[in-house]
Amino acid sequence: MIDPVAHIPPLPPLIVEGVADDARREVLRQDKLARQGRFGGTHVMPGGPDDARLTVLVEEVGEVAEWVNEERQAPGELSSGALYEELIQVAACAIAWATAVLEDRAGIADTRDTG
Repeated sequence: MIDPVAHIPPLPPLIVEGVADDARREVLRQDKLARQGRFGGTHVMPGGPDDARLTVLVEEVGEVAEWVNEERQAPGELSSGALYEELIQVAACAIAWATAVLEDRAGIADTRDTG
């Protein structure tokens, strides 16, 4: 069997770490905003409804799709930085949801510092 990705170099670990750090910072930013009443606060809270979390995640994916569609209409006119930021927001929403799922599974109460 031929490896279809053999010609593609592996992702550079330092860049992956940087992206993960950006996503972590975005999780913390979104957590702060959620506690201020944005997003309904449900996507980061243990015990929150998955449908609310999905709504936030899909909205972020929709913003990535919008960027891609606009880029198709006007190649090279959009900032790749804007795409990166949207992708980081998608990752952060998914990380926050996955974290809440683990917290729910472990029965961890929401005792994080809200200050």
